[in-house]
Amino acid sequence: MSMMGEMKFFLGFEIKQLRGGTFINQAKYLQDMLKRFKMTEMKGVATPMITKCHLALDPNGKEVDQKIYFVVLLPCGGCDPIRPDLPPPAFPAGSTPWIGIASLFSSMAPPGGSKKRGKDHVDEVEEELEQTRPSKLTARQAAAAQRLKSPAVRGKNIHVSVKGMQYLEYKELRDMNPYLTPRNNRVGDKRFHNKTQEEIFYEIYIPFKKGVAPQHAIDTGKMAATKYFEEAYAMCGEFELYPIMELNKDYDIGLIQQFYATVHFEQDEARTFRWMTHERLLESNLAKFGAALGYPRYPGVDANGWRCHDSSWAQTREVLENLYIPGWGVPGKSADLLPTWDIMLRVYRETIGPKGGNLDELHLYEVDLMANSFAKKGTGEKLDVMDYIYHEMWSCVMEKKLPSYAPYIMKLIEDTWVDTCEARLVQSIPLNLTSHEVKSLRTKRHNSPLEDVTPMDEKPPSWASKLARRMRQIFCLTSAVNHRQYQQHVEAKKSKVRQKSIMRALEVEVSPPGSEENTPGS
Repeated sequence: MSMMGEMKFFLGFEIKQLRGGTFINQAKYLQDMLKRFKMTEMKGVATPMITKCHLALDPNGKEVDQKIYFVVLLPCGGCDPIRPDLPPPAFPAGSTPWIGIASLFSSMAPPGGSKKRGKDHVDEVEEELEQTRPSKLTARQAAAAQRLKSPAVRGKNIHVSVKGMQYLEYKELRDMNPYLTPRNNRVGDKRFHNKTQEEIFYEIYIPFKKGVAPQHAIDTGKMAATKYFEEAYAMCGEFELYPIMELNKDYDIGLIQQFYATVHFEQDEARTFRWMTHERLLESNLAKFGAALGYPRYPGVDANGWRCHDSSWAQTREVLENLYIPGWGVPGKSADLLPTWDIMLRVYRETIGPKGGNLDELHLYEVDLMANSFAKKGTGEKLDVMDYIYHEMWSCVMEKKLPSYAPYIMKLIEDTWVDTCEARLVQSIPLNLTSHEVKSLRTKRHNSPLEDVTPMDEKPPSWASKLARRMRQIFCLTSAVNHRQYQQHVEAKKSKVRQKSIMRALEVEVSPPGSEENTPGS
């Protein structure tokens, strides 16, 4: 919770962060306050003051020093003597706040009776208070106090939108388990466990125009029957991608968005996660998710295949250099890949690596997926499909991305609903299904390799290739400018012809044809 390690104490609160939740108490703080005012040996009484007591003004009585009252009351959350306009903290109706020091003092008496303390004790308390009081405010404290004095800030409850949260702040919010606390009955939409989930749903996921990342099932029959896909189809079999390629499941976009707005990932070995579907709390884990998609999980680190997310950082795009047609393509771009790897990229983007944004580039662990596929080709090792889906699903949640894996999550929701409610989902709630269509990958034309390509180990430095790309861009730009100039000149000539025809109709003298300029390039 801070850069200095796990928080133990904060503003008098003792904080214990356990697996089951975070627990707060003020036992140590109360003990310190009692020691500070030398009241550790005082006796407690059941009633702070006698019942049926009628208070009246006593002009002959001894005056009480109010400083002691302020010293005792202020740390307990009572009225601020410096800011009497601010109300004291309110506690829920019917509940008892933690024992305030003020009431604790009034309910205690010195040993041997209720003798009054003399002026010496008051001076001693004031002297101790003066020693513990800070000499001056720090710059940050002074700035905070100045902001609080501002009429524009004072008395207002500033709400931070979940959509405007930075990555670390939002990740910390989503890492907290909302299901450890009872359901908030004040939430208007009963599909959510608390108000935060409702805000995430309406502020982050509803505004997406596409709703979810587009995906299709793949016609594996056409791939098997076409020579163009022969090598890529064999690689899909080697990596055990056929079940995910052939899975076809219609989905409800609203349920998928609700899943991403409410899901919480546990940090346990089984990779358990919970979420809300309609008005019910459901729970599953990676093994059950894999079984629903046709990928049973086996014990052991490497028993389920090779992974892409073992490293904290994705590889650089230069590792993809060998996947492009010789003489063509830029590492990290989706254009000019070798035919086999172009097909594999299209298969991945329709199954385990869907994208809803820029399709012209390969990003983050998509680079690792292609590079590791190149390295593992022919080894007989399969891909850990479920590990890749799990990490990308977690990334979608934490980075507020367009929801992915809609057909697969819909299959998980239906299977979990049957196990939990013993009824089919379609029989329990109304569904607005979107069709998960089957797609036949098309045969593409590819550029021919260039014969005079420099070998890999004799390639020129990177600045030379960048300069060559920039020169090609300048050449293309020049050609486009010349073409537009030519079009403008042609339009100008047509306009002159129209003007002359009008002038002749009005019997106005027209300049001879030889005086016109020639068209450029004619």
